[in-house]
Amino acid sequence: MNLNKFLLINLFSKLKSESLFLIATFFAIITSFIILPKFSYIDTHVLMILFNLMVVVELYKKENVLDFIAINFLKKYNSQRIICAALIILVFFFSMFLTNDVALITFIPLTIIIGKKSNFSTLKIVILETIAANLGSALTPMGSPQNIYLYSKFAPAPIEFFKITFGISTIGLVILLLVNFFTPKEELIFELETPIFKKNINVFVSTAIFISVLLSIFFKLPIIYITIFNIGYLTYKKENIFQKIDWILLATFISFFIFIGNLSNIELIRSWMFNLLSESTQVYFTGIILSQFISNVPAAILISEFTTKWQPLLLGVNIGGLGTLIASLASLISYKLYISEFPEEKRKFFILFSILNFSILILMGSLFAFFI
Repeated sequence: MNLNKFLLINLFSKLKSESLFLIATFFAIITSFIILPKFSYIDTHVLMILFNLMVVVELYKKENVLDFIAINFLKKYNSQRIICAALIILVFFFSMFLTNDVALITFIPLTIIIGKKSNFSTLKIVILETIAANLGSALTPMGSPQNIYLYSKFAPAPIEFFKITFGISTIGLVILLLVNFFTPKEELIFELETPIFKKNINVFVSTAIFISVLLSIFFKLPIIYITIFNIGYLTYKKENIFQKIDWILLATFISFFIFIGNLSNIELIRSWMFNLLSESTQVYFTGIILSQFISNVPAAILISEFTTKWQPLLLGVNIGGLGTLIASLASLISYKLYISEFPEEKRKFFILFSILNFSILILMGSLFAFFI
């Protein structure tokens, strides 16, 4: 088998598991037959922010930065309840800065290792970590793809943004710690090998890039210069990072931008959506409900084309990340990571996940409806 054929087979096998990308691309193509797409639909600013954050994360992972911080923090405790609380808090705060996906990819495998070494079920804590990632990432503009997009599109003052998101994250964390209070206090005995923290140029550069991305988000520093530097640095250093970037996620965004751009220019749909989303409460509940079926990132992109009411939209799609397994793509990551280790627990995961997620969704969704 030649190399090109091998790469093509690998690409197709990967795409088969990327249903959201395939659906988004299908609708982008179909709607392009109805109305001619424009390049201006694609938000290159959002794509470059996502790309740069991905590079930062991959460089940190390469130098063991995230594992070093997490393991050193966890080694201080031996009570099951406290360790579970520590994992919730770590995921919660990491997701604010490095996105909910990255927090889960980092901590779910670590949680499973601790569970295996200590002989306790990690099912509940993995689900609580998943909720923590979705609620923690809600706080900041860079915490999740939908926040990056909405902050870029509506450009609110930082203080106005945090006024909306602070309540979601704070109340969410309190709820999670209360649920965790019912975790047994029994002592856990386990040993985690502390990885070597490589203090080198990669750590310095990735931190500088991360700070530059924050400046770009909050103070409109041109992201194009950061991206050019990033690509130049990785090329010069011959770092094997480009192939680790989630290009499918970036391509999924492009497909959604084209699909929703086409959709928003079809007059019949345009007028119907503007009428549907004329009130703040309608925007809020549409964000929550739509997220349950198509996930909160495409829901945010779609609704944002038909309303200027960004506050209820921001609330709706972040709270809407709770609920179904597909309401947030981060939840699917947890599911895949856990089920790959415990395939016999698919049903148990789904049932407990649904009970906890929908309970918190109903509680928080009802509570924040009064603030719309």
